[in-house]
Amino acid sequence: MEFLKRTEEELQLLDAVDRFIEKRIKPLREAYNDVPLPKPVAHQVLAELAEFGYIAGTAPESVGGYGLSNVMQGLLTERLSRAFPGLAGTAFIHSAMTNRIAMAGSKKQQDTYLQKMLNAEMIGCGAITEPSVGSNTADVATRATRTQDGWSISGEKVWISNGNISDIASVVARTGEGKNGLSRFLVERKDGYTSSDIPKMAMNEWSTATLNFNAKVPDWRQVGDEGKGLQITLVGFQTARAYVAMLSVGIAQACLDLAIAYAQEREQWGKRIAQHQMIQEMIADMATLTDNARLLALRGLYLVDQGVRCDVQTSMAKGYATEAAIEVASKAVQIHGACGISSEFPVERYFREARILTIPDGTTQIQKLIIGRGLTGLRAFN
Repeated sequence: MEFLKRTEEELQLLDAVDRFIEKRIKPLREAYNDVPLPKPVAHQVLAELAEFGYIAGTAPESVGGYGLSNVMQGLLTERLSRAFPGLAGTAFIHSAMTNRIAMAGSKKQQDTYLQKMLNAEMIGCGAITEPSVGSNTADVATRATRTQDGWSISGEKVWISNGNISDIASVVARTGEGKNGLSRFLVERKDGYTSSDIPKMAMNEWSTATLNFNAKVPDWRQVGDEGKGLQITLVGFQTARAYVAMLSVGIAQACLDLAIAYAQEREQWGKRIAQHQMIQEMIADMATLTDNARLLALRGLYLVDQGVRCDVQTSMAKGYATEAAIEVASKAVQIHGACGISSEFPVERYFREARILTIPDGTTQIQKLIIGRGLTGLRAFN
């Protein structure tokens, strides 16, 4: 398995990241426990993370990236998610948009935005989902209408990650009819969009917002060709699902580590509970689930690095890893007993966070439909 091998330089980077997370990120997690990360704090910490390759790390060094593989970027994502899943999600979304500009943006888009996004002076989000448009991306209703010198964009987007802290959004809007009638645009907040946070059961540090657009943008803000918005979006989903899987792997690994540490310390019936067979069975199951999830996610990212179509493999990774994280977190709660349901212990928080990740970038059920379509060649949905 080639994707499991790391160079000495990569190992040094992971070691440096571990030290940074211990010193900087873990205290931040406690300071903003399930409350929105203030925008100034988000700018600051994203800028710090950028120094380790968290922002568009896979972009070439020639445009300001680190030239990392997606596999390596995925491992960085897992490390951060172990300590602070909400921040890992924030960085992932901002990085994805920055990387898209770095890899496929026009020269003017790169000259205008890339450096500001690489250093987190501007924070980005992707605006696709609408009140009546979730998994059915092709039905986007937000409208982009041609004007004399550009486009007028109007509509509402919901469940937008990073939405309330964003300075710029990559917006999917309708420029024509049908699946070939969608295009993407870069819209700055000052162009005309407002936002409001949506409270969630967990991960409120990671902004999820409603965005309302009444914006005018110049023609050069269009991303790619007119009518290619859906294709750009679907390609992005293929990669994003493997990264969401790595977010879940981070949660699962954190829960496994916490459960082992607790079981080695807690005593019942005159011995540590780690010596009880049923506890060891749960720990064995947790470790197996976590490793399987990691391998599926890394395989997906490796295939992305090879430039091959891998929507089946990344859907396998996303579907399996997000569900596995829930099971691992649930077992961690069980091993902790009454302490597991106390907010004074972190496992209940990880349990709630794990549950959230089965939803974005396609639910578990959507992942299974994608896998089924890929294996049989037959569609169960449009």
